[in-house]
Amino acid sequence: MTTVTDSRRAEWSALLGSPVFLVLWGAMLASSTGTFFLLLTVSTHLLTETDSGLTAASVFGFQWVLPVLLMGVIRRACAGERLRRTVVLCEVAGGLVSLSIGLLLDRGLLAPVLVAFLLRGLLEGITKTARVVYTRQLFDGPLLKPASYTFNNSYYLGGALGGGLGAVLVDRVPITTACAIDAATFLVSACCYRWLPAVTAPRSGTDGKRGVLGQVRAAARENPRLALSAGYFVVAVGVFQGYHNVARTTVPIRVLGLGDAAAMTLQLVSGVGLVAGAVAAPLLLQRVRAPRYLAAATNAATALAISVVPLAGGPIVMYGCYFAYLAVFEFSFTAAQAAMIQDCPPDRLLALTTFTNAAGNGLLILVTLAVGALSDVASFETITLALAAAAVGGTAVGEVLTARRTAPRNTTKPPAPAVSPEQGAEM
Repeated sequence: MTTVTDSRRAEWSALLGSPVFLVLWGAMLASSTGTFFLLLTVSTHLLTETDSGLTAASVFGFQWVLPVLLMGVIRRACAGERLRRTVVLCEVAGGLVSLSIGLLLDRGLLAPVLVAFLLRGLLEGITKTARVVYTRQLFDGPLLKPASYTFNNSYYLGGALGGGLGAVLVDRVPITTACAIDAATFLVSACCYRWLPAVTAPRSGTDGKRGVLGQVRAAARENPRLALSAGYFVVAVGVFQGYHNVARTTVPIRVLGLGDAAAMTLQLVSGVGLVAGAVAAPLLLQRVRAPRYLAAATNAATALAISVVPLAGGPIVMYGCYFAYLAVFEFSFTAAQAAMIQDCPPDRLLALTTFTNAAGNGLLILVTLAVGALSDVASFETITLALAAAAVGGTAVGEVLTARRTAPRNTTKPPAPAVSPEQGAEM
């Protein structure tokens, strides 16, 4: 046991002392801080200006339309030999788009703002997929497991920092300045990626001719548990994060009647909860050794947690419930994503990542817009309970189907009963 513990400590020390890992981690931290700051600032601005939950939610929904529709474009962009240059250009272009969003909002032009978020989402879809490729290629070997658990922590820590930055600046700076701050974070991220070594996604051989869906189907047939992990990833992104996109502004402003600063403070609490879940995931998963129904249990626990969020009677209870909800959500998300990275063959990881990001974001768009629209006409408590029940039902169906696919099949025929010659003559 001591040898195993020492080995794990050595792996973690090597990872956390790696300049390559720290720069990759820092690149995601910088861009995610700006991203969450901008999304929350724009969403809060639209909710207070228009008093429409659908309009505020559309910011999050439009961001992920193109990554869903253009899976092939994202895969080809990340499969090229110049992935580093592609990511750097995407980050720089994302900063320019952020500046344009600020200028358009300052002039009250909502439709062009949504178009800008469409383009911004495509650029971020490329960089999100590229991050997984970077992690698998740079840390293949004994460092892959700790890297797969922790590389995404900076994304959610950036969410906390973006919320904290928004809480401080939401009433102090104009929307154009907020967009300029976001653009600066993307430039910092571009510089980090430029410093990293060049990597190339492995070619998928003959499977490459099948396209994204063909490669994903092949991987799912070979490993049903990998398919289930991908399903949990899609549910986490689509359902739980889609609900979060609406709830983080609707609950404090509409349900509890608090101001804009409360929405930013809730995002700060949310980020801390996400980081807590991401830190707890590798520590607990290595000890529990990923039992059979752990993923199902965490998914159900996340659904239970969201069901009590709109029932909070005050800001302190709301912050506590939201912290618990996002800590459990992040644990489930991290476990599912790490399982995909570790279990998927390297030559199919790009296709699987492209597909799960597109499927998750597609579901995220539907959930975000549906919850945002329904919040204008129905009780938010009822909407939340219905969504939680759907998530639990989907989890149960997924577990049952996977159990049937992985159950051993008895293909041997029972031996024929021995019949003596005399018995045979009698028959």
